[in-house]
Amino acid sequence: MIALVSLTVLKAVKLTPKLVARFALLPLRKVRNPCLYCPGICLASCPTFLDSGNMMLSPLGYSRHLELGKEKCAKCWRCVQECPARHQLPETYSREKARLELRVLREGSPLLVAVEGLDESYASSLSSRLGAGLAVVKALDQRYTEGRPLEGSSARAVVKALSGREAYSVSPEAAHALGLRFLPTAFTTLGLKVKYEGVVHIPCLLRSAEPEILNALRAAGAMITGVDRDSCLKAKPRLDALYLCPRAGKLGLKSVYDFLQ
Repeated sequence: MIALVSLTVLKAVKLTPKLVARFALLPLRKVRNPCLYCPGICLASCPTFLDSGNMMLSPLGYSRHLELGKEKCAKCWRCVQECPARHQLPETYSREKARLELRVLREGSPLLVAVEGLDESYASSLSSRLGAGLAVVKALDQRYTEGRPLEGSSARAVVKALSGREAYSVSPEAAHALGLRFLPTAFTTLGLKVKYEGVVHIPCLLRSAEPEILNALRAAGAMITGVDRDSCLKAKPRLDALYLCPRAGKLGLKSVYDFLQ
């Protein structure tokens, strides 16, 4: 049976003092799946749930049926941002780990960091245009498409190799996973302009950086008429919005990298 939930019910799910106390005790009890103890605080942020109304296509469903999560979850990390326990549910769907590997294809400063299979074309083109360096991180996208957790030692090695360098992530994924500065926030520094007027989507993975992103885009020439925080590129994207995710280009949607001057 499909469990459908109304938006009214969704909005009734609140973070109460009792829930806070319950979550505070979970680490002491060595609980591996906090979702089992939660009424669904993050449901209103889950794009696949909001699109379907189906409880199975939500963090509550995915946390109980990991194969379903691996297949259907958008891995947008919105649930993690809402979770009091910061439970990284999107990393629990696979026992296989994503073992990262950094390859520097072209030395130079600044260094543009791409993710293999995601944004290499955009990164290579910009690297040539700017006379910048180019590096590619292998296997990182597995975290955001298959739900694989990062293999710790390899992730630390990549972060260490990039530390101290003027490195920019072309994708929200690499910025999120490696703590790199997101390239669109440095457009003006690099002499890049954005010729666009319309709605801009804030990447799900970088919601906390919204003010910095919007200010940087405006400084680069973008005429922003609205901000989209609700849609998701992997679930139900807005056709009229400009996405800062390179993945948008592959889906036939507007990518900021196609509007650079």
